[in-house]
Amino acid sequence: MAESAVTVRGRTAANFACVPVRATPGPTDKLDTIHGSRNMALTQTRPQTHEPTSVAARGPSGILEVTDHKEVGRLFIGAGALFALAGVIVSVVAALESADLASFSVAKDADEYTQIWSMGRDLLLFGGIVPLLVGLAVYLVPLQIGSPTLVFARGAAAAFWIWLLGSGLLITSYLMNGGPGGGRRDFVILWAASLAMMIGGIVWALLAVATTILGARTQGMTLERVPLTTWSFFVFSLVGLFSLPILMAELLLAYMRLRYGHLGAPDSESLVGVLNGATIAPAAYWVGVPVLGMAADIIATHTGVAPRFHKMLMGTIGFFGILTFFPDLVGFGSVRTLDLDNGLMVVGLLVMSLPVLATLAMVGDSIRLGKLSASAPLLGALVSGLLLLAATAASVLAQVEPIMGFLDRLFPDQIDMTNTLILNGTTFHEGVRALASGAALVAVAAAVNHWGIKIWGRQPAQSAGSAAVLATAGGAALWGVAEIAAGIQDKAMYPSASSDTSGALGLWGVLAMAGTAVMAVGLVALVASIAGAGFGKRAGTGPQGWSGSTLEWATSSPPPLGNFVGPPVVGSAYPLLDGELAYANAPAGPVDQADETETEES
Repeated sequence: MAESAVTVRGRTAANFACVPVRATPGPTDKLDTIHGSRNMALTQTRPQTHEPTSVAARGPSGILEVTDHKEVGRLFIGAGALFALAGVIVSVVAALESADLASFSVAKDADEYTQIWSMGRDLLLFGGIVPLLVGLAVYLVPLQIGSPTLVFARGAAAAFWIWLLGSGLLITSYLMNGGPGGGRRDFVILWAASLAMMIGGIVWALLAVATTILGARTQGMTLERVPLTTWSFFVFSLVGLFSLPILMAELLLAYMRLRYGHLGAPDSESLVGVLNGATIAPAAYWVGVPVLGMAADIIATHTGVAPRFHKMLMGTIGFFGILTFFPDLVGFGSVRTLDLDNGLMVVGLLVMSLPVLATLAMVGDSIRLGKLSASAPLLGALVSGLLLLAATAASVLAQVEPIMGFLDRLFPDQIDMTNTLILNGTTFHEGVRALASGAALVAVAAAVNHWGIKIWGRQPAQSAGSAAVLATAGGAALWGVAEIAAGIQDKAMYPSASSDTSGALGLWGVLAMAGTAVMAVGLVALVASIAGAGFGKRAGTGPQGWSGSTLEWATSSPPPLGNFVGPPVVGSAYPLLDGELAYANAPAGPVDQADETETEES
């Protein structure tokens, strides 16, 4: 919990290694009485709050020697934010061209436009959103489950460098006329190899996160007691571990086609379909899985009421994660628009919004019972959940065609298909992707402001956080609605296949460009918020306006090496709120007379 939120005679509650506390937001928190533990050695010494040696303090080579999960997490978050900003800026350029495809103002032809569009998509997803979520998972998961480190810590550090190298090579491939639509075969091949490298690094990091959750939980932290943020990262990791290798296999097939002449460079524009297994609904909602868990924890903290339906929330988040895996089962080997005429996928997409709606409803119970406090994290948590709900609800429109087609096969000559809404192959899918991506980025902005003091030891500026949330959400909503509306009017999804953007299509293109531009402003604010917290003077155990009830708030900000003074022992999902936290075998340390007097009086 936050060190300065609960004070006893001028000392913070976090200074007592074995004192369980009730942590609810606000200045009226009280320290509970000390109670005995079950067959454990307990001490009442304050935990060590020293910081580990920073990367900068070790010199220029220190950044290559990181193994602490906290430093690796910071690297993922910082680099991911920059690449996300780059991806959105490139998407602004692509949207500018898309607004009027009758002429080209930036690209020289349709193939070059395809490259710009594809580069923006690749950088935004695998250069920005996914690494940001991975960075938060690498940093927060060990703290939330009471682990002193991340399992495969060196592997997680290696995963970052593999991903970063792949990201650099990906950008190089596009700049050298590679990627889908590229004219130089070697650099089209480099695109496939570098994207596979990026995804491989992400898979390695997800493996470390999932293994930590399964095998490194502290005493009393059963799987059903893990915080909802950790649980959502667990589901996110499992889905990624099953689906991303399939995408890597798709890239391997593309490499083989290119390398051995089965697909020439002039036909490389068809490779834009390789990422369908990650960017078309329901796979596009994979990045929304952590949105639900982080929103639940943030809302609980900022309303002062822990979720009453913890296990049910775990179930809805898990069910939502399962639904995102369908396209990987039916679209393997496809370099064309994903076939939505599949009964399993139709049913999945029809019910996709139900677990999101159920999660928001149960989280809303905390809002109903608690007291709202205006803050960037709370605003971001609420808005990200609503954006994700809008994205999942919109996908229902795409099911009109397969359902009507199914009925036409059952009742020949009785169903009129001429006026059926056909969205497969249109920019409708881009609109859904924009809403899902916006939900994930808004959730990241909320998380950065909520856990910022825990990550960097300095609270990010709330003004920058609020700007990031509002601009990112507004831009994503405008971008998504414009692309969905253009798709309903039959604007083709793949840019090289688009030609007519007159009339209303031109208007929707302008609005989509405006949405991406506003979203870019939001990401500038997010990068500024991260930079302000990461490069400013650390506050150590400085104050913040709220205190959490999950385990990461029981240690200093930022945490020391090893995270905790000793192995924590918990008795509930919200140990700081329920008074169910103690430390086993905490190392003895110097205790001054004032501490001894207070301990005796306690």
